[in-house]
Amino acid sequence: MAKRGDKKTKRSAENRRRAPSQARSRATVEAILTATAQILSREGPEAATTKAIAARAGVSIGSLYQYFGGQGEIIDTLARRHVDEMRAVLSDALAELIRLPIADAVPRLMQALIASHQVDPELDHVLHRLQPMQDGAIIDEFQDFSATVAAAALRSHPDVEVGDPELVGALLTEAVGGILRETLRRHPERLDDPTLERALCDIVLGFLDRQRRRAGGEST
Repeated sequence: MAKRGDKKTKRSAENRRRAPSQARSRATVEAILTATAQILSREGPEAATTKAIAARAGVSIGSLYQYFGGQGEIIDTLARRHVDEMRAVLSDALAELIRLPIADAVPRLMQALIASHQVDPELDHVLHRLQPMQDGAIIDEFQDFSATVAAAALRSHPDVEVGDPELVGALLTEAVGGILRETLRRHPERLDDPTLERALCDIVLGFLDRQRRRAGGEST
């Protein structure tokens, strides 16, 4: 009969054998995702076949299918990770947005939105092309999250006269997001130009000022 100490020793040995396997699995998945991002960004979606991805990742096609059902599942996983990274950048600014006066909160929000679009601009552009702009698309979740952050900032500033913070937050972030995506597509160097941030701030603050004037019965 095996002693209790023998069982503990056996379990420890099994754990030691599983750990390298888990580390290798994570490394394989990471290599596949990295290879997919590189191919999408540099060569386009047509080149991102599972065979090409496996070759770039340095794994067999069989290994790729151990972790992913096909190209679509790989791209969805990549999109999810990309959106999570962008959200993390924006989340870091949320506490400041609520605490700062609106004149300071808007520039901080613009800085965060610009920084989030700089996480991986080439990949972001490709994912927007690949994933249909429809309800439920993974890449759209960042836009929804941006609107939620903007609405929270508007609600936290009672001096800002907007009747529907959720709608206004969605409209403003869609406008800003569209400008940033088009800038990334045509003039990516402008994301580092302070003029872009100032222009975005003028758009948002000008809109909010018009809302305040209307609420106060002032002529515009």
